Amino acid sequence: MAMKNVIATPEYRQDTLLEEWWNSCEKGNLLPALKKHWRIFVLSVFGNNHDPGKEERLAHKFLFRPMEYFLCRQDPEVVFEELKAKNMPSQLCGKVFKTGEPTYSCRDCANDPTCVLCIDCFQNGAHKNHRYKMNTSGGGGYCDCGDQEAWTSHPFCNLHSPNEVNQDEKNPIETLPVDLTDRASALFMAALQYIVEVLTWNQCDNLPSDLQVEGELNDTYITMLFNDEVHTFDQVIKTLQRAVKHCTAQQAREFATLVDREGRATVYRGCFTSCEQCRTIIDQSTSRHGSKPLKVQVMHTVVVAHQTFCLRLMVWLQKMIEKSDGLRRLFCLLSMKPQEDGKSLMEKLLLHDTQLWKVARILSHQLLMAGVLMDQECKKQFAVIFTKWYPNVMRDFARDDHDHEVCVASLSVQIYTVPSLARMLVTDHDLLDVILVPFLAACEEKKNANGVLSLSKADRTPSFKRACFMLYDLKYALLCKPTSDEWSDKLRESFLRGHQSFLKLLKMMQGMDEVKRQTGMHLEYEPEWEGAFNLQMRVDDVISSFTEWCSTDRTVYIEAYKQAAQMLSQCRDTTQKSEQHTVCGHTVKCLKYDVQSQPVSIHLPLSRYLAGLHVYMGDYNLQFGCPELNVQGLDPVKMIEPPLKVQVLIAQSQAGLWRRNGYALLNQIYFYHNVKCRQEMYDKDILMLQIGASAVDSNEFLIHLLNRYGLLLWIRPEYDVPTGQDDNVRQTIMLAEEFLNLLLIILGERYVPGLGQVTHEDTLKREVIHLLCISPMSNSELSKNLPDSTNLKADIEDAIHAVANFRKPTSVGTAGSGKFELKNECYKEFNPYFYHYCRTDQSQAEETQIKRKKEEKSANHTLPPPVPPKFTPQFAQISNLLQSDVLVHILSLILQRSVAVRSRSWSETQLDRVLHLIGLALHEQRRNIHEGNHNFDFIGKALKGEPNFTQLLESLVTDPKNISHDSTKDLLSWILQKFIEVRQMTSSAEANGPVEQLASSSKEENEAAKKRKARLAAKRKEKIIAKISQMQQNFIRDNADLFESTDADSSLTRGTSEMDISESAHHETPVALGKYQSLPCSIGITKATCILCQEEQEISHNSRAMVLAGFVQRSTVMSQCKSRNPTDGENLDPLFTSSDLHVGSFTNSCGHTMHADCWQSFFQAILVKERRRLSRIPHSLSYNIVQLEYLCPLCESLSNTVIPLVPALHSLVTDSDLCDVNLSFGDWLDGLQKTVKNATKQESTSASKGDPFPFLPSSLSSITKMMADSVASNFQLLWQYVNNTKGGRFSESLMEMMKKFAKDVYSFGLGVDPDDMNHRVSIVAWNTCAYTIINLEQYLRYENKPLFGASPSRNVDCINALVKFAAVCSHIMPQEVIKKHCLRLLSGLLSNGLGEGDDPQCIIDVDMFHYLVAVTMALPSLYTEGTTASNLPLNSLNNQYILELVLTAHIVQVMLLHDRSQDGEEGKGWVLLYDRSQDGEEGGMEMENDADSVALMSMYTEIRRKAGCLPPSNNDPLPWQLTRHIKRAVLPFLRCATVLYHNLTGVPIPAQLQEWTEEVEPFCSYLSLPTSFSELFLNQGELLERVVNQWCSSDVLRSRLYSASSRSVVSYPLPVNHLIDLPDDYSQLINQISSFTCPSSKGNDSQLPTMCLVCGLVVCSQSYCCQTEIKDMKVGAATEHTYRCGAGVGILLRVRECQIVLLAGTKGCFIPAPYVDSYGETDQGLRRGNPLHLCKDSYKNLQKMWFTHCIPETVAHNIESHMNLMSIHWQHL
Repeated sequence: MAMKNVIATPEYRQDTLLEEWWNSCEKGNLLPALKKHWRIFVLSVFGNNHDPGKEERLAHKFLFRPMEYFLCRQDPEVVFEELKAKNMPSQLCGKVFKTGEPTYSCRDCANDPTCVLCIDCFQNGAHKNHRYKMNTSGGGGYCDCGDQEAWTSHPFCNLHSPNEVNQDEKNPIETLPVDLTDRASALFMAALQYIVEVLTWNQCDNLPSDLQVEGELNDTYITMLFNDEVHTFDQVIKTLQRAVKHCTAQQAREFATLVDREGRATVYRGCFTSCEQCRTIIDQSTSRHGSKPLKVQVMHTVVVAHQTFCLRLMVWLQKMIEKSDGLRRLFCLLSMKPQEDGKSLMEKLLLHDTQLWKVARILSHQLLMAGVLMDQECKKQFAVIFTKWYPNVMRDFARDDHDHEVCVASLSVQIYTVPSLARMLVTDHDLLDVILVPFLAACEEKKNANGVLSLSKADRTPSFKRACFMLYDLKYALLCKPTSDEWSDKLRESFLRGHQSFLKLLKMMQGMDEVKRQTGMHLEYEPEWEGAFNLQMRVDDVISSFTEWCSTDRTVYIEAYKQAAQMLSQCRDTTQKSEQHTVCGHTVKCLKYDVQSQPVSIHLPLSRYLAGLHVYMGDYNLQFGCPELNVQGLDPVKMIEPPLKVQVLIAQSQAGLWRRNGYALLNQIYFYHNVKCRQEMYDKDILMLQIGASAVDSNEFLIHLLNRYGLLLWIRPEYDVPTGQDDNVRQTIMLAEEFLNLLLIILGERYVPGLGQVTHEDTLKREVIHLLCISPMSNSELSKNLPDSTNLKADIEDAIHAVANFRKPTSVGTAGSGKFELKNECYKEFNPYFYHYCRTDQSQAEETQIKRKKEEKSANHTLPPPVPPKFTPQFAQISNLLQSDVLVHILSLILQRSVAVRSRSWSETQLDRVLHLIGLALHEQRRNIHEGNHNFDFIGKALKGEPNFTQLLESLVTDPKNISHDSTKDLLSWILQKFIEVRQMTSSAEANGPVEQLASSSKEENEAAKKRKARLAAKRKEKIIAKISQMQQNFIRDNADLFESTDADSSLTRGTSEMDISESAHHETPVALGKYQSLPCSIGITKATCILCQEEQEISHNSRAMVLAGFVQRSTVMSQCKSRNPTDGENLDPLFTSSDLHVGSFTNSCGHTMHADCWQSFFQAILVKERRRLSRIPHSLSYNIVQLEYLCPLCESLSNTVIPLVPALHSLVTDSDLCDVNLSFGDWLDGLQKTVKNATKQESTSASKGDPFPFLPSSLSSITKMMADSVASNFQLLWQYVNNTKGGRFSESLMEMMKKFAKDVYSFGLGVDPDDMNHRVSIVAWNTCAYTIINLEQYLRYENKPLFGASPSRNVDCINALVKFAAVCSHIMPQEVIKKHCLRLLSGLLSNGLGEGDDPQCIIDVDMFHYLVAVTMALPSLYTEGTTASNLPLNSLNNQYILELVLTAHIVQVMLLHDRSQDGEEGKGWVLLYDRSQDGEEGGMEMENDADSVALMSMYTEIRRKAGCLPPSNNDPLPWQLTRHIKRAVLPFLRCATVLYHNLTGVPIPAQLQEWTEEVEPFCSYLSLPTSFSELFLNQGELLERVVNQWCSSDVLRSRLYSASSRSVVSYPLPVNHLIDLPDDYSQLINQISSFTCPSSKGNDSQLPTMCLVCGLVVCSQSYCCQTEIKDMKVGAATEHTYRCGAGVGILLRVRECQIVLLAGTKGCFIPAPYVDSYGETDQGLRRGNPLHLCKDSYKNLQKMWFTHCIPETVAHNIESHMNLMSIHWQHL
C-alpha cells in the first residue's frame, strides 16, 4: 500500500498548518487535523527507506517541530525554559538505568533489596559510608533516591534534597498557562489515541480509513521477521540465508542481531508475491519437528511507516513531559482518563502489551516510568489500574514468549515494593487475592487426579514457569508487614481472603512427587523432581512473609491458624487404620502405615506452614487445644504423622533400603537438607515433631516414633538373642541410630524463637559457630552456607563478627582471601549432633575439635553436649521425654548391650548418641535443681532397676572392651563424672570419692596400655630399619662397579651455569671477547636423563639427540606501538627487526629433556589417540594437535616443538691463539666494507631482476688482494681461525631435530605454513633467540633482579639451548643463503642497504640487539667454501669488533633520539627503568665534565647537525648529563649482549654481575669494551666516520624524525610495557563501561562489553553483531582484537561479570578479576555484591603472566582442570 512511485516529500507552509491545527483545537477536532497531515508526511518520511540521518532530519522538520510550535505558539526552546523555571526542585532522582549501569543498595537503610541508587546519588549521599551492595542493572528500573518509603534513613542525597514546601499541596498543572494547558491536553490526547490505534491495529495490508493515502497505491511490501525466545541465532541465520534472495552470512547475522535487539527487522522488500514466498520459506523452515515457527508477517510499507512514527512519537512525548512537572501531571491524568468504552488509553496499552514487538514495549514502558511512575499522585492511581487488570496482564504474559523484563508485567516491582501503595492495594483492592487467583488458575492445569500438582518435564509449554513470576509479585506485596497498631478490620478481611487462597496453593503442593520404594528391579526411568523443588524455593519467601503477617495481630493469627488447620485436616487420609502397641506398660493406639511399601512425599508445605504459625502461640497466651483454637479433627498425633514419615524415609535411605529408587530420591533428600530449602522443609518438620512432643504424652510420643521406625522389636531385650534370621539386623541397627539422632535433635535443637528462649540473633550466631567448628572459612563460604534472608536487617555480618575473628591472608596475590576463626569462648557451644550437619560435616567437625584440643594440650579431649537454652513454657513438656519410662528403658538397654560381651543389635554409634542423650538429661536435671523444680527426676529413674545407670557406666569406664574410639571413651568418663555430680546435688548421702578414684584409675590404666603399645611399636620399627640398612650395604658391596659413576644428585647435570656463583670465583676478571678471552667452561646441560625412558646420557654432537620440550608463539608484549597491526607473516622480511619490537617470536621451555626418538614415539602415539578420539568426541582438548601442540609428559606444560640440545660450542672447535693476529678495528671494518661493495650486483644486469638478494658473495682471496700485504695476511689469518673446527658432523638425529625446530620456529613465529627451505628460516631462528633474551632482560629489570642467578633453571636452560641452536643453525641451511643474509646485514650498516627496497629504513628503525645476534651468527659463513659449513661464531676478535660496531650504531640511535627521551617517554612502564634518586642529589650542583663527556658532547652535536636535528641551545644537555643518559640508554643492550656471549662462549660470569647493578663498567669489562664510549668513535679511522656520516645523512632518517610516518619512533632505553591502569574502585570501572555502545549496532547497548587490558580498547564480546572472519573462520570481536593486539593471545576483562578472559588462539579460560572485597575475595559474576577494590598483588601477577608469555600455558592447565571449558566456542567471544 505504498505509492507506485517513490513518495516525494510535498511542500507545505508551517504557519498555514499551525493555523489549521489551532482552529481545529478550538473546535475540539485536533486529531483529524493531525491525521490529515500525518497520512501524507509519515509515509514520505518513514516509507522511502532513507538513511537514518536524513530520516531524522525529515521527521523533525515535517512532524515534530510543527507540534512543538503548535504547543508553544512561539519559539519552543524559550517556552520550555520558562516552564522548567516553574518546576519544583525534584526530590526524586528517577534515573532510568541502562543495561550494565552500576546500582547500589544500602544494607543498613534499604527497606528491601529492590531499593537501589544510581552512582551519582550514591557518591553524593550518606550510604557510601554504610554497608552496601553493588551490582549491575539489567536495564529498565530507576533510581529510588528521594523516595522516603524506600529507605529507613537518609532517603535524599545531596543532589536531591527534600522540598521545603510539600509538592502535593500545589497542583503543578496550575503553573501552566491556561491556553498552553488546553493545547497540551488536546495534543497529548490526540497523540496517545493515534499511538494506541496504530499499535493495536491488527491488519497488515491497510490502515484505518482516516490514515489511508489518497490515490492509487503500488505493490510494495515488507517481509517482517519478529523475535522470540525459542529459536537460536544460528537457526535464524541459516533460515534467512535460505529464504532471502542473495542474503550473505554477514547480512543474515545483522538481521538476526537487529531482530534480537529491537524485536523485529525488515528482511526483504518487494512485491507481495516475493514477500509472501519469503515468509512461507521462513515459516516452513522453523516449524519442523513440531517446534513453534518464527513469527513472520508480510506488511505494507505504509503500515510499517506509521508504526515507526508511533515509536518516535512515544520518545517525543517522553521528552515533552520531562520538560515540565505540569505537563507530566497533565499527561498522566489524560492517559488514565476513561474513554467511551470505559477503558483509558493507558489501560489499552497495558492490555495490548503482548501484541507489541520488543522495542515498542520498551518505549511504552519508559513512557510510563517517565510519566505516572515519576508522579507520586498519579502513581497511586496507576497502581489501582494495574492491579485491576493484573489477572489479564499475567495471563497474557504466561502465553507470551518474550523475556519478563520486556513485558509490562515487569512494572509490578515498581508498584508493589512501595509500602504505602502495597498496603493500600492489599486493604482496598484485595491485592493478595488478585495475585493468587490467576496463579491458582494456572495451577489447575497441572493438578493430577488427586488434586495435587504434578510438574512434569514432558510438558514443554513454559506457561506455568512464566506464571510463577506472580509469586515474586506476591512476595513484593507482603514486604510491607504491618505493626500491631496498623491493622484495621478491612485489612484483616482482605488479608484473610488472600491467606485462604494461599492455603489452597499449599494444599495443591501437599504430597507432590510421592515416592514408593522399589523392591524388585531398579527404577527404569528417573522420575521428575526438579519442578517441585523449584516451586518450593519460590514459595519459601512467601510462606515466611505470611507467617510474619499473621504473627503481628491476635485476631488475624487465630483465624489464620484455624484456616490452616482446617485445610490440613482436608488433606488427611480418613480411611487410615490404627493398631495398639504396648511398651514399658504403656499402651498406645498407633496409626498403621508402612513407609517401606506405601507412598511418601517430601513436600509437605501445609504441615510446615502450620508448624511455623504454632510457635507464635505463646505471644498471645494461647495453648494447643484452647477454645479459641478449637478446630475439629486437630489431633497432634495426626499432625506429626507426615513429617515423621519423611524422617523415616530418610533413615531408611541411609540404611540402604531405597537404593533401587535411583538418584532422584537422593537428590530430593539432598535438597531437603540443603541450606536453600531447609528453613521451610527440614527445620519445619523438626519443629512439627517438637510440637507433637509438647502436646502428646512423652511415652506415647516415643511409642509412635518407635512404631513408625519399625523398632518395637529392637527395644525388647530378647531381640539381642541370635535367632538365625540376621538379614535385617544391619538395617535395624542403622535405623536405631537414626532414631536416636532424631531424639537428640528434638530434645537439643531449641534455637527457634518461640520454641526456646532465644532470639533470631542467637540462632544466627549458633549457625556460624557450627560452620566454623568444621574449619576456618572465608566470608563467601559462610554466606553460601547460611540461610539467605531477604530481610536486610537480619545482619549476618554482625553475627559473624560477634563469634569469630577475621584472620587476614598470610600470602599475597591471587590466594588472598582471609578466613574467619571462631573465638575461643564460643567452642563450648559446639554440638557434634548439630542438626544442620551432614555426615561429612559432623565427622570433619569432630576431628577438627579433637585436633584443636590436642594442639592446645588440653587435659580433657571430650566433646560433651552443650547446655541447651530453656524451652518456652508452651514447649516445656518436651523435656519430659528425658525422664519418660520408654526413653529410660532404651538408654538402659543400649548401655546393657554395650557392657555385654557380644550383642548383634548394638553399635558404638548407638552408645555415643545414648551418652549425649544422658548428657542432655543431666543438663536438664541440673537446671531444674537450680530452679527448685522437683518434677524432673531423671536421676531417680536412672538409678532404679538392676543394673542401674551408675553400675553400667562404671562397668564401661572400667572395661571399655567394645569401644574403639577414644572420643567415646572420653565422653563416657565425662558422663560418669557429671552423673555423680548431679546425683550428689540431688542427694548428699553418697560421696563421689570412690567413683572419682574409679574413673581416674581406669584412665591411668588406659594411658599405661597406650604407652606400652607405643614402646613395642618403636622397637619393631628400629629392627626393620636396621635390617633394611644392612641389606642396602650388602647390595652396594656386591655391586660396587655400578656405583662408581653414579650421580645421585640430579637427573640433569649442568656445567658452570649462570646460577653457579662459586665457579666464577676462580676468574677475577673474566673476559668473553677479544684477544684476551678467558678460558671457557661447560655451561648449560651437559648430561641429562630422558623423562620418557629414564636413560641418562651425555650431551654430544654425534650421539642420540636430546631435546627440550618447548613452546613457540608470536608475541607483542614488548611492542612500543600498540596501535599498529601485526604484519602478515607471508610478506614479512624479518632480517632487520623493527626498533619498536612490534611483533616477535618468543620461545620458552619447561626444562624437561627427552631423547629425540623417544619424543617422536610419544608424539606419534598422541596423534593416533587423537584420531581415534575425534571420531567419538568432536570437541577439542586443552591442546590443538593440528598445531602440533602437546603436553609435556612430566609436568603437562603446553608445548608445540622441541629444542635440540647442542653440546658446549667451545668443545666443537680447535683451541686457537689470536695473539699473533694484529688486525685493527679499522682494517677489519675496511675488509668487510670491501666485501660488501664487491658483492653488490649491478642493478642493470638481467640477473638481478626479481632477485630478493642482489648480492654475489666474494671469496676471501679476492678481498685480500685489495688490501695492503700486512693487513691482508692478518685478515686472512683471522678467517683461518674462524674456519678452524673439529669433531666432524652432527649426528643424523640431531640434524633432524635442528631442522624440525627451525621449521617450527619459522612456522609459528611468522604464522605461516611450514617451509623447510624458505630463506627466512634461519633469520627467524636468530630472531627468536634475540627476542627471548630481550624479554628476559626486561622482566628481570622490572623485578630489579640480577641478570644472572635470579632466573629459574628452565629459563636458563632454554636461553642456553636457543643461543647454541642459533650458532649452529647455519649447518642446516644452504651456505649461499647464509652468505647473502650476512651481506645484507653488513650492507645495512656499511652501505645503503637499509634505504633500499619497497619499505626504506634508516638507522633508528632497526633493533640493534636483533641485528647483533643475526650478524654474529651469520658472519662466520661469509667466506666459507662449498655448500655446507661447520663454522661457529666463536672467533673472539670477530665478535668483539662486531659488538663494537653495533654498539656504536646503538649509541648513534640514542643520540639522535635523545630529545624524545626528554619528553618523558622513558617514564612509561611498570616502573621507572632505573633509580633516579641520584638526579635529586646532583640537581643542586653541576658535576664536573670529564674528557669522555666532552668528546661525546662534541660527537652528539656533530651527529645531530648532520641529521638536520640540531636542537636549540637552551635544550642542549650538559656533557655529564649526556654521558649519563647514554650509559642508561645502552645498558639494556649491554645486558642482553652479556647473556648472548656468555652462552655462546662459555666464559664464566664475574661475581659483580650476579648482583643487581646499574653500572655499565662491569658489562663493558666482561665484553672487552671501553668504558669511555667516546673511544668507540675516536682513533678508529676515517672509515668509521664515513659510515656514521652515512647513517646520519639519510633522507629516510630525516623524514622519519620530522614528518608523519606509519612507523613509530622509539626512545631509549625502551620502557617495559605494562597492562593498563585500572581504577581502584570497581564501580568506577562499571560506570565508565556503562556508556559503551556496540560499534556495529547504531549506538545500542552492548550486552558483554569487554576491555582489553593490554591497550584499553573496549569491544562488544560474544555477540553476533560484531563477528568478523579471520582465515575463513567466524570470530567474535574479542578474538579478532587479540589477533590484532596480541598476535592471537589476549587478556581481557568482562566488566559486568568481574571476570578475566584469557584467550590463546581458539582456546580460552576464565579466571577471577584482580578486584577483591574487604575480605580479600573475588566476586565473579558480582553475585555477592560487596564493594570491590583493586588488589595490586593480583594485578601484578596478571602482568607477570602476560609479560612472561604464560597465558597459553595457563589456558591449557585451566581446561585440563575444568572440563566444562572445552564446550565453549572461545573464538566467538
